[in-house]
Amino acid sequence: MRLLSLPPVIAVMIIAAAAPAAAAPPPRSVIVVAADGSGDHTTVQDAVDAVPSGNARPVTVLVREGTYKQQVVIPADKPHITLAGDTDDPAKVVLTFDAAATIQRPDGSGPYGTSGSASYVISAPDFTARDLTFENSYDEAANGPSQAVAVRTTGDRQVYDNVRFIGNQDTLYANTESAGATARQYFHDCYVEGDVDFIFGRATAVFDRCVIKALDRGDAANNGYVTAASTEVANPYGFLIHRSHLVSDAPAGTYHLGRPWPAGGSPTARGQVLVRESWLGQQFKDAPWTDMSGLSWRDARLSEYRNHGPGATAGEDRPQLSARDAARLTPHHYLKGRDGWNPVRHHHDRPDPYRLGRETLGEKDGWAAAGTGTTGGSAARPEDVHVVSTRAELIAALGEPADNRPRIVYVKGAIDADTDAAGNPLTCADYAVGGYSLEAYLAAYDPAVWGRSSPPSGPLEDARRASYNAMSEHVSIAVGSNVTLAGLGRDAALKSFGLRIRNADNVIVRNLTISDTADCFPQWDPTDGEEGNWNASFDNVEISGSTHVWLDHNTLNDGDNPDANQPLYFGRPYQVHDGLLDVVRGSNYVTLSWNHLSDHDKVTLIGNTDNPASYQEADKLKVTVHHNYFEGLGQRTPRVRFGQVHVYNNYFTGGGPYVYSIGVGFQSQVYANANAFDGIAAEKVLTVFKGAAITAKDNLVDGRPVDLVAAHNAAAGASLGGDAGWTPALYTRVHPPRALRALVPAGAGAGRIR
Repeated sequence: MRLLSLPPVIAVMIIAAAAPAAAAPPPRSVIVVAADGSGDHTTVQDAVDAVPSGNARPVTVLVREGTYKQQVVIPADKPHITLAGDTDDPAKVVLTFDAAATIQRPDGSGPYGTSGSASYVISAPDFTARDLTFENSYDEAANGPSQAVAVRTTGDRQVYDNVRFIGNQDTLYANTESAGATARQYFHDCYVEGDVDFIFGRATAVFDRCVIKALDRGDAANNGYVTAASTEVANPYGFLIHRSHLVSDAPAGTYHLGRPWPAGGSPTARGQVLVRESWLGQQFKDAPWTDMSGLSWRDARLSEYRNHGPGATAGEDRPQLSARDAARLTPHHYLKGRDGWNPVRHHHDRPDPYRLGRETLGEKDGWAAAGTGTTGGSAARPEDVHVVSTRAELIAALGEPADNRPRIVYVKGAIDADTDAAGNPLTCADYAVGGYSLEAYLAAYDPAVWGRSSPPSGPLEDARRASYNAMSEHVSIAVGSNVTLAGLGRDAALKSFGLRIRNADNVIVRNLTISDTADCFPQWDPTDGEEGNWNASFDNVEISGSTHVWLDHNTLNDGDNPDANQPLYFGRPYQVHDGLLDVVRGSNYVTLSWNHLSDHDKVTLIGNTDNPASYQEADKLKVTVHHNYFEGLGQRTPRVRFGQVHVYNNYFTGGGPYVYSIGVGFQSQVYANANAFDGIAAEKVLTVFKGAAITAKDNLVDGRPVDLVAAHNAAAGASLGGDAGWTPALYTRVHPPRALRALVPAGAGAGRIR
């Protein structure tokens, strides 16, 4: 039987018809976006469009470094998308647009409006974003204030991890699809900046360990509002700001924490905001909540719990949560809903290749651990972690003290303050102005010419002061709030710098050699003492008007320029150094640990005046001094006024121009225990400057137990009391004083952190 032969095309058609239809290919698990064309798509919207509706599998849209300008919508029918930058630094992947509510749409359909201005609208549930920046780049300064949203979120179970939100008014619209809907959104390790109502909406949103920056709009009275929650009254959970830093460079008292927004005129909107265990900057008003659109803030649900920082004052207009209520208002409680969703447990601290800057003070490590403790810049975001090796880099990294974002600044190698912008060395002559010279100054104020009844005045003294000011501006560096300044390795050093921690809170300085902060222009004062004195005005480190400061494992000295090598003028030592480390002007909650201070005369003042009205120091100056190596120093280790100062487990050696160790000053309350003194006469350990008592227990002098109070009283014929009136509660394990000879010199100072 012959087989029927068919034309080839017909045969193929028959075979194709008989074969089952091929299934659609599964969606890609990773879709790459690259502006240069090296990925799957060049825009984010194209990548989102490639994800099928009803998507049921995790899909990552990976965005390579660059700036991508377009409006993007991620709709509700495309769940399980992760939008991720391909670098750990979110500042390197910027998703932006520049629409504003008042701008007309290109199609002529009218203005964008607030919702329409959003650079990104993210309605998808189970959405994650990480390691990138959402921005609305509308230029408010050039075009006038307007709502300009960076992101509008409406989906449930959304996570934003290490993400930045940049804008001005209405930056982050954390919302729901409708007034009756619930949407839970978790913002972890985020950065949000803006000015007016820049976190607003109906969503249940948790901001966990975020940095929230309120921008300075130049208004001396009211710069804006952080939150505008429109939480429906049926929803107990609105916005939770948890263990975050609310920072600003705006003037003090010019911002509100928020106001309740009745979105769309909703009669059932009663905004709920809780700010808890967070650092609040100086920008906040003493009454930080206010009304909005006819809704009184007192009718909303606005409260705080255990906040700290200069903006966390107490008052009748600051409702505080009880500890009982706080226990049920945690991130987990906000987010768990009926399905038990808990994204919180999956997030950890961000990585840091050096780790030192992420370390914080132990919970009982001295007075700086009081209250909320001292964390410095440990919460710094990647863009605020710097490694510096020049003066210019150091100053830029520290930034303006008013900009109190958490930051970590690592010093690599030795940096000399006496250098110009090009790194060339500077001498005292380079700072001199107004015709100042030492030779002319000596000639003009020689006691044989000027006399001894009054300090110098006139043109040369004015020139000296102006020269000092010029030098001070160049060599002084200011450390603001929420900063960790740390040395990398054993050779990290700041030479000739004057480190100024002034009016700051929450500062850590570790592992640095800080040496030779020399004053080129000391003042001659013939009325200072019987013979007159030269007085310098630079300290290596000055902690002034500051709180929660930890200095640890630093080395402080005069370097290769000790005062002992200076000449005599008018028969008195030409002193170019002042203190090594002073704690003054009402500073409070300070821990000084494992530092090595050596070869200097006047070392540490704690409190700088006997007048209690000058800086209201009477209830401040709480300082812990432990495991420090005081080697070959003259006096003031420390000298104390007012403060409750705990001095324990320190090792002191004599030599050089030794005068005394601990100065018991006016109304001081020093508790000194378990210290070791070698090469120092027992009766010289203490001296009294209008003080009444000191507690001194278990101290050794040349290896033998000595009652320091009794030794002082016997030698001075005085009646110094032996009870300072308090007992320290914040301290780490106390070592036996006999162990200090080996333990402290081996462990104290820069390069000794274990």
